[in-house]
Amino acid sequence: MPLATGESLYNRFEFLSLLTSRGADIIQPDICVVGGVTEMRRIAAVAEAHCVTIAPHNPMGPLATAVNIHFCAAQLNFKILEFKPHVHAPWALDPYMPVDGYMNQRPDRPGWGLEIDEKVLATDDYIHWERKITCKPDGSTACP
Repeated sequence: MPLATGESLYNRFEFLSLLTSRGADIIQPDICVVGGVTEMRRIAAVAEAHCVTIAPHNPMGPLATAVNIHFCAAQLNFKILEFKPHVHAPWALDPYMPVDGYMNQRPDRPGWGLEIDEKVLATDDYIHWERKITCKPDGSTACP
């Protein structure tokens, strides 16, 4: 059974350690946690060198989905993209949505291809989410 992990790892060095110990068949880096597209591409290159596929962790909403779609389209060892419905994103106008289980839309708009209603972001109704990782006294991380 293939083992997938990595959504709480933060850089290519942590993934290198995981992959050299053969700790995963599929890695799941989160583009919002690892620092963006550049670090994500470096992580994917390390995975490719270890013959491991990549299935990005994508729980953050429509902007993260748009960035991930661009990343996945350019990645040879891409396997599958996690998708979270945009229930709390009234600021995203015409977000990418799966059709028959696939993200077939080709970005044809500027930037990430997502239009944002900045007026909605300026209101008090906007939900801010932040990942918090607890650190144990020895420096290791733990789930809250």
